Amino acid sequence: MTGSLEGLEALVGAWELRSCTSTLPAGSQKHIYGSAPSGVIMYTPDGWMSCFMAGGGEPDPGGTMVDRSGYYGPVVMRPADKVVEHHVRNSTSEFMLGTVQERGYRIEGDTLILSAAMNGNQIEVIWSRDRS
Repeated sequence: MTGSLEGLEALVGAWELRSCTSTLPAGSQKHIYGSAPSGVIMYTPDGWMSCFMAGGGEPDPGGTMVDRSGYYGPVVMRPADKVVEHHVRNSTSEFMLGTVQERGYRIEGDTLILSAAMNGNQIEVIWSRDRS
């Protein structure tokens, strides 16, 4: 795998999970890891990432909640597109093995917002450097 690490310095470090929202095509939203998820995503200066997410709190009414998921691998930055590629080396979800997970990213202060289209839904995951 070859690629750029330009722009990675903005992501380097540990970010704690605050929320994970899936917006369905009709516009309704689901909190797929519940009302109080936990987890961390980490980026290293040499171009690796690791992500772990666990469900917590209450599921959405009438919904289910993902128990946990995680994956890791090298990253490629596409700063002009505001995209980070996660090249999945291993995962708790077999369908992700060997895939490239593209995530749009933006940083607002101590908040990292990752987004992706998945199965017709728009996913937004909010992470924070705030350790409180």
